[in-house]
Parts: sequence; C-alpha cells; structure tokens
Amino acid sequence: MKEFPLCCVLIFFISIAAVAENAELPLIPELSPQNHIFQQYSDDVLYARKALAAGKTARELPLQFYRYRARKEDTVIRIAARCSIPYDALITLNGIESVKTDISGKMFLLPTLPALYLPEKAVSDIEKLTEALSKKLKTESFSITLPSAANPEKKIRVECFPNAMLDSTVRSFFFVPFYRFPLQHAVVTSDFGMRKSPFTGKSTYHAGIDLAAPTGSPVYACASGTIIEIAYSNIYGNYILLRHDDGRESLYGHLSKVRARLYEKVKSGIVIGYVGSTGLSTGPHLHFEVREQGKAKNPSLFIDTKKAKS
Repeated sequence: MKEFPLCCVLIFFISIAAVAENAELPLIPELSPQNHIFQQYSDDVLYARKALAAGKTARELPLQFYRYRARKEDTVIRIAARCSIPYDALITLNGIESVKTDISGKMFLLPTLPALYLPEKAVSDIEKLTEALSKKLKTESFSITLPSAANPEKKIRVECFPNAMLDSTVRSFFFVPFYRFPLQHAVVTSDFGMRKSPFTGKSTYHAGIDLAAPTGSPVYACASGTIIEIAYSNIYGNYILLRHDDGRESLYGHLSKVRARLYEKVKSGIVIGYVGSTGLSTGPHLHFEVREQGKAKNPSLFIDTKKAKS
C-alpha cells in the first residue's frame, strides 16, 4: 500500500490549527476548471479521496475548507456535482434543510473530504436526524473548530465522520417538500401499520394515521399541490385526495365538510375541509395518508407527529 509522506500529514494538522486561529478560508469565485482556486480545491478533493481509498485513519486524513457564494442558478445538487463532493457533506456542513431551500447568495463552506459534518448542537430537524444517525455509525470521527462561512470571526465546531453517508430516512426528509401537520391541534389515536380493528377486533392493515380532533376543526393541506379527487366512500366518508408537486399524494378522510374544489391548485396550509366522522368511523377524527407511487407510506416520515401523541 502506498504511504503518504509525513509532510502531507503535517500539512493537515497545520491547516486545522490555522483554521482554528481564524485564518480566512480561500474564496472560490466560480466553479470553473479555468479558475485556479477552484482547480486547487479540486486537487485537494482528489488527494482526500485517495487518502480514504488508502485506508488512512480519521486523524491522518487531509481536510481543507474553502468558501463559495451560491449563484442564482445554483442548487445544492449542482454544487456537489461540480465539486465532486457528496451532497450529504454540503447539507450537513451548511445546515441546508431541504432541496427546496433557496440558497441563492448563501456563502457555503466547501470541504475537501467526503463526510458527514455534525454541528456541536443539533437545532434543525435534519441536524437532529443526522445526530441520531451518527450514534449508529461505526465510522471513526474527529472534532474540528473552524470559522463560519458567513462570518469568519464566528467559530463553529463540528464533528466529522469521514466517508459516512446519510441514510434513506434523512435523504427522504431532505428531498420532500416541507410537509406540515394537517391540523392545528390533534391526538394520534391510531398509528400506521398493523393494528387491531376497532370494529372487528381482528388484526388489519391501517394505511394512514388517525388524528382525533373536534368536529369542525379546520383541515390544512400538508403541502402545495392539486386536488385530484373529492368523493364519498363507505370507509373514508367524505375525503379529499391531493397530489403534491413532488408526485406524492395525501388523503384526508372522514371530513364533515369539504371546502376545496376539484382540480383546484392549493398551497401548503390552506384550509381544504373540516374534521368529521363520516364513513366507517368511531368518532370525530381525520384519517390522514401519504402515498408514493400509489403505495401508502408512514405519514410520520413526512410530518412531525410527536406533538400529537396521546
């Protein structure tokens, strides 16, 4: 196995020390091979990848940071592709909540090492999900203090997990639009999955969650989209099916009254109906489903149900 020169390892530790002392990070003006600073960054990324492939330990891995201000046409995915760095690294290091987040004009920190970067204190939902994931990782990690991209005088401390990637749950959270809770106040009375039927007592599959709330409580669109179905069934009672911009669908059942119109385009948070007990129901509640390619998905992966637990 090819060994890396000792001087290279020393350069890594010197660079980390310089960062901690508020050294100004190099600013990449454009993500173009013709730009010499971007070319240097690309060389550093290649060197870091070779070190990973050589099986270097976390403390031996070369790590540098650069800055880049996102342009109007930029997306996180585009920046990641241009930089040959996983978007996992960019969103965890820069606190990007969603692929829908407007990043135009944002100053980014660009790492040269593919990794997950967890802030000292997880604040956002995606940071909390990444923090939970990090506890399951077997990857050796190390801490680093560096200047904030937006304010070099402000220091941030992150934990680096070399070559680690986000799992499917966190990636799904990043790529879906912001799904909001469909009621202002509610209690989850029945979860997604197999359950004992309140009518037959037998084990049956529940394709959504039941949210108990007073009759007449406003029901909100969980995300923007188009109303593709308004109907009545013996099971769902009065229900609405809403197709979202990402291709997923959400269903709202047992409504006392429908406020939306068929084929109406609605925005997230718009009142589309009211809680009721129509159809096969034990009392006033909202039956809420999320579907992906026609298959029911656990709504708890898309909306925060913790505050609605009984």
